[in-house]
Amino acid sequence: MTTREGTARVQSHAATASEESAQMEDARPCDVLDARVGEVSGPGADAAPVSARLRRDHGTMTILTTGVLVVILMVIALGVAITGVQLERNELQSAADGAALAASQGFGQAQVYAPGAGPGSAPVPTSDEAERAAVAYLRDYPLDSQRTSDLQIVSVDVRQDGAVRVVLSARTDPPLVGWFTRGRGTSVTLQAAGEARAR
Repeated sequence: MTTREGTARVQSHAATASEESAQMEDARPCDVLDARVGEVSGPGADAAPVSARLRRDHGTMTILTTGVLVVILMVIALGVAITGVQLERNELQSAADGAALAASQGFGQAQVYAPGAGPGSAPVPTSDEAERAAVAYLRDYPLDSQRTSDLQIVSVDVRQDGAVRVVLSARTDPPLVGWFTRGRGTSVTLQAAGEARAR
């Protein structure tokens, strides 16, 4: 082999290596990875490119993440709705306690000056007097809520010892889903009972 032939071969190999290097630089990272994996794996390996696998995994993770976020948002909305309903029930319970206290003190002068009435015995209102006192209380002190409506007095019971039990009911729409319950007529029904006795 002459010196010229050796020099020509070296230049040819150098040109080929330079072209391969330029092609590798111009190729996308996924294509380079596919090519290298193909060289390492050999012809008997799985024919599916690594980039295609990565794209499939990315799509699966996106769907899974979206599903998890939806579940988390539903749990948060449910917790907010339950908390809102409980707060409205507490408000109704306060109204029932106040109405019961007013009803227990709704007796008239006839009970105050009745025979046998004195410092040791508290006057006992009649059922009509107790109910009128409860209605007047709820009229003067309405519920301070925009989500609760249809407030009604279910019953007013007066016992012989002077204790009065008032049962109230109302309908409320939970937060975040109130638009749905109002539209479908499925508002949550609340009920609370208060008891008091004049001393």
